[in-house]
Amino acid sequence: MATDAYEEQTSLADIIRHGSPDFHQQLQKILSNPDYDVTEQQSQEQRRLNAYDQLGDLVRQIGTRAVATDLPKLFAVFDQCAVLATDLIPLISGHYNLASGSLATLTDSDSAAPYLLDLDDASSVGVMLLTEYECGSNIQFMRTTATWDGDGFVLNTPDPRARKFMPSVGIEVARVCVIGARFIDAAGVDQGVHLFTARLRGADGAPAPGVTITQLDHQPLVIMDNSVISFDNLRVERDAWLSNDLATIDDDGVLTWRDEASRKRAFASAISQLTVGRLALSSCLNAEARASLYIALNYASRRVVPMTPTDKPYMLDIPHVRDTLLTDLAGTVARTLYGNSVKTLLAGSDLTARDTVVSVMLAKDFIQRHALQTVTDCRVKMAAQGMFSANRVASYLGVCHAAMTGEGDVSVMGSVAGRVLAKQFTGTQPPEPVLHDPADPADRARLFHARTLTIAQEAQPHLSNPALEARLEVIPDALELAEAYCVEQALRVLDEHADHPEIAAVRDVFALDQIDKHASWYLTHGLLDVAAVKAVKQHLRSGLLYEAIDTLAGTLPALLAAFEFDDEMLGAPVLADDLAAAWDSRCHDRPRR
Repeated sequence: MATDAYEEQTSLADIIRHGSPDFHQQLQKILSNPDYDVTEQQSQEQRRLNAYDQLGDLVRQIGTRAVATDLPKLFAVFDQCAVLATDLIPLISGHYNLASGSLATLTDSDSAAPYLLDLDDASSVGVMLLTEYECGSNIQFMRTTATWDGDGFVLNTPDPRARKFMPSVGIEVARVCVIGARFIDAAGVDQGVHLFTARLRGADGAPAPGVTITQLDHQPLVIMDNSVISFDNLRVERDAWLSNDLATIDDDGVLTWRDEASRKRAFASAISQLTVGRLALSSCLNAEARASLYIALNYASRRVVPMTPTDKPYMLDIPHVRDTLLTDLAGTVARTLYGNSVKTLLAGSDLTARDTVVSVMLAKDFIQRHALQTVTDCRVKMAAQGMFSANRVASYLGVCHAAMTGEGDVSVMGSVAGRVLAKQFTGTQPPEPVLHDPADPADRARLFHARTLTIAQEAQPHLSNPALEARLEVIPDALELAEAYCVEQALRVLDEHADHPEIAAVRDVFALDQIDKHASWYLTHGLLDVAAVKAVKQHLRSGLLYEAIDTLAGTLPALLAAFEFDDEMLGAPVLADDLAAAWDSRCHDRPRR
């Protein structure tokens, strides 16, 4: 009996986790090193330096190149850093994903070797410079130039609005940077955005000749050494061009594309590691949502709330706590499994293919917005306890905000991907409106599919009009379509694992919550009637959704155990059986986080 239960729980953990359990455990051990604990006495500058030291320790133990090119390992690094070492997230994004990933995949091994060797042993830290003041994240409009000078390239910033804003390069350590710039060939032709490698800072940390770096102001959300960078005749070698074998440059500086398809793929190739990074950051936010729920739900199940002289229920029994956190739990597990399916897809895909890029854009918007809401709900429901960094949840909020706006408002991803989806559904008619039964899992799947196709159809009139007004008008439909499509796909993944009672419980809460949120839409489109809507959610703790939440509550111990967190590793006082003693110990016997 005990063996069967153990095997089932392990199987559930395998479903939730992506990648090798041994590597995840290795990372947890490395990242829990007390030498890098953040204390209240540290200034922002000291925390930045501490983060760079911890990055060096991590790189020395797991390497760089082997992780950057192994997506399950890369995603695991993001997940574990997000939970245990939030200050590392900006650094691993640049070092492992954007710089090392680009160098390992977009140029030949001989050209990349000198840079990758330095990144492999952490003698240099990697980062990518794309965004600028004026173009922001719409980087196809960047204006930094790389001009052929007879034997290589010279990078220049044409005016202040074209300065690179805001890569993390303020700390004076050696830097290997991948820089986006418009290649101006020997004939003066603008050949579009290309990537070039440069040593932005030397071994002594000083900026390279032709580079000006100005560190930006204090940032309260995350500990980053954000900077503004400009170039004045920064020279880079010929083999520093990351061509991905799509074109050649002759000795006269004339660029020749291998074929028309290569020219069309060039921009997508240059930003291919952004696709990986978007999913990695989404994954790490999902990990923070799971950690927040683990902490908040464990706390809520222990915290006694005196309500009358004789009635002292647990916090988790209070409806607004229970319903909010368990609904968030269902949404987080659903997005975890959905995100895992996209990770698996990405590992074998062409990163420049439109379907791949759109799949990741959809996942980013769908996952990250819910993660922020979940972490926020956990912080609020933990009340005063949720405000302390010792209990971790407050620290996760900064990473959520930074990831969601790293390329501008995350909704841009959803709207662009939703517009692409709408075009793909052109000519696909939604089914005739019929009433559905929300109690029937199969009927719920049909209901979600009808919603996806109906929204796509409603967006069609705007798609054929190229005018700006029409492009703006379609954005609400595009965002709605992106979410509806992801909900449908997430439900499909949950159904695949519904033989586990915990996942079946998650599926029911997730689906019924979605129906409840969009009840008015389903009513007005003739897909549900008033009786069906009332059946989903009624007062006095009755209704399908409340029953599903009760069932999910019964699976809570198994689900939280499957998250594979450890109370001692997290070190949050609210996880202790004796809260007062835990705070006493933290305040008097150990460095404060």
